[in-house]
Amino acid sequence: MRIHYLLPAALLLAGAARAEETHFSVTLQNDIFAGSDGGGYTNGIALARIRSVSPGEAAVAPQWLLAPVASWLGVGHATLTLSSLNQMMVTPADLTRKIPDPADSPYMGALWYRAAQVSVQDEVADMLAFNIGVIGPASGARQTQTFIHRITNSEKPEGWDYQVKRRALLGIERYRAIRFTPDNALAGKPSTDFIAMAGASVGNWQSSAGTTLMLRYGTNLKQSYPTVMRIAMRAGDPVVLGRGWFAYTGVHADRMFSQMGIGSNQPVQGSTARLREVQVIGLAGFAYGWGDASLSFSAQNSSSLTTVTGRRKAYGSITYSSLLR
Repeated sequence: MRIHYLLPAALLLAGAARAEETHFSVTLQNDIFAGSDGGGYTNGIALARIRSVSPGEAAVAPQWLLAPVASWLGVGHATLTLSSLNQMMVTPADLTRKIPDPADSPYMGALWYRAAQVSVQDEVADMLAFNIGVIGPASGARQTQTFIHRITNSEKPEGWDYQVKRRALLGIERYRAIRFTPDNALAGKPSTDFIAMAGASVGNWQSSAGTTLMLRYGTNLKQSYPTVMRIAMRAGDPVVLGRGWFAYTGVHADRMFSQMGIGSNQPVQGSTARLREVQVIGLAGFAYGWGDASLSFSAQNSSSLTTVTGRRKAYGSITYSSLLR
């Protein structure tokens, strides 16, 4: 009798294991790719584990950290989940000053764990993400930037002694996207789609509300649709799941309410920097997948974080992902 009951359960678990695919991805974002250095968001690294539905399946197991609250916040069954370790940094424009310009962006670093879940129902995608980590010297941002600048023969950043002090990082994000496709799109053939995304982030690193408009052209667009949500909060590039390719361009606009270290949000002592309330990012990129792996890259150009300068900030991003066996 015991075997009679255990056998169906074992078969069910085996089927569930085959219902999803797991990818490992690494993302590197840096302004050196765009020929600039310093002056806002300057570097980001992310190591991620992505679970997505296998072809013909509808859902994967929910993200363990978000499972208790996802349905309360309107996020349905998981189509894609992500767990990642992230590091990022913000610096002033002039890295040679030992005492940074008090009116410019301060030195800030963050290291955090990110949990995200995406649910796709027809052409509507919902994303919920939670971030927890540390801001300040414990993030290791100073050591990372010093190392990168040494191996690239770039200017040594001199002002890290004045970085934002150590604090816990907490944040939550909720975004929704709608995908529009032409009526004459043919399966397996290159086609276009248009994606409109909007949402908000609340946390002590950043609080903002924003919207993204994106146009894509390529193949396998529907299967890769959930990965487009990665562009929110600079979490990464969209990737191809399986075989296919697409090129994309878009614009993202944010209404900024607070940013760590700027304005009234725990500024460095003596800082007079004021946060630019409206920020706009233009982006363009390309993604290619050859079955078990994919490569994506993008170029982004954003408004400055502070009002001290009107100069826009450019940086590049590259993501490699591979299917785990």
